[in-house]
Amino acid sequence: MKSKGDSLRDLRIADLDLFITAAHLKNLGKAAALHHLSQSAASTAILRVEASFGLVLCTHERRQFGLTNEGEYLLPRVESWVRSLRENVTTYEPTPIRIATTHAIARVSIPVVLPIEPIELVLMRPDRAYGAVLRNEADVALVLDNAPWEGVHATEIGQGSFQLYSAKKRVRSSPVLLPEDQIEVLALQQRWQQMYGEPLAIKARLPSWSLIADICMRSSEIGFLPDFLAVQSNLHPVSWQPPSSQYRVLALHRRSKDALQKRLDIFLECWSTVFNNRFSN
Repeated sequence: MKSKGDSLRDLRIADLDLFITAAHLKNLGKAAALHHLSQSAASTAILRVEASFGLVLCTHERRQFGLTNEGEYLLPRVESWVRSLRENVTTYEPTPIRIATTHAIARVSIPVVLPIEPIELVLMRPDRAYGAVLRNEADVALVLDNAPWEGVHATEIGQGSFQLYSAKKRVRSSPVLLPEDQIEVLALQQRWQQMYGEPLAIKARLPSWSLIADICMRSSEIGFLPDFLAVQSNLHPVSWQPPSSQYRVLALHRRSKDALQKRLDIFLECWSTVFNNRFSN
């Protein structure tokens, strides 16, 4: 046999709404019509309410919906509870998901999650974004897989390659724009040396991938970029470059079983779709 606590778990808000309406109209048929229910479905809903509370709440007369003493006592309390529940649901604002990443990755990853729910975005270097997750200052960090990431869960959300790009489809070999020294940049220089027997000519070193992409979009310059950013900027790979470097985009986060993880899983799915489909070569 179910205890009263177990029975209350079966309460339906729609059934309580019907009970309240019928009590005020003193007519179950009119209440059923307002709630778009048949007479039999409405009667069944009222029986469910009574079964949940373990009380006889109405007289069940054919033409008039009358409340018993228990029903009269319960009605204002049910109204207050339903009203309070609705107010809490309406005013509930989830805590923003805290995202730490670089400007380049943010350009691709943030637009797709903005329509879902509130976020807090902090732009920072990958190592600092990783540290923010470790210190619980961020819920997730989006980084390229070019370093060991210990103490966090790393979910792959995309993969691609680094190449030299230009706004023109055909462009002559000339000095290029490079970001600060990173593993990918050093690998490019080594492969260039092996392919051509001379150092790669560098026109300038710039502090971010995004700045290089913006300059290449608006000029004839050639820049070294991850493909997701190059494709978004309508740039084309040059034909005279050495083989590309591969990368993975990772979401660093702490695994948990709470509501935050369910919300974050939706973000991870959106990011996986973006990096693996829309911006892949």
